[in-house]
Amino acid sequence: MRPVLTFALLAALAACGSPCQDLGDRICDCQPAGAARDQCKSAVKTQLGSGAQTPGQADEAYCQEKLATCRDPGIGVGLCEWLATRDGKIACGLAYPPP
Repeated sequence: MRPVLTFALLAALAACGSPCQDLGDRICDCQPAGAARDQCKSAVKTQLGSGAQTPGQADEAYCQEKLATCRDPGIGVGLCEWLATRDGKIACGLAYPPP
C-alpha cells in the first residue's frame, strides 16, 4: 500500500467521532490545555450522549457543513484567534450570520 494511502486510511479511522463530536472537539481545542480543555470536551460528549440532545441527521449534516468552514482561515491568523471574531464564530456555528 502506498504511504499516502496508508496515512489517509489511518487518518480516516482516527476520526471515528460524529461530525458534531468532531466540531465540538475542534472548538474545544482552542481552550487552554489542561482542565479547561478537558472540561469542554467532556461537556460536548455529555451533551451529545444525553438522550434528549442526541443529534439527528439534520444536526449531523449541519455539523458536517460547519466542519468544512470551521478551520484555519489562511489569512495569517490561526483557527483559535479567528474563532474570537464574528466571522470565525459564524463559520464554526457559534453565532448566526447577520440578517
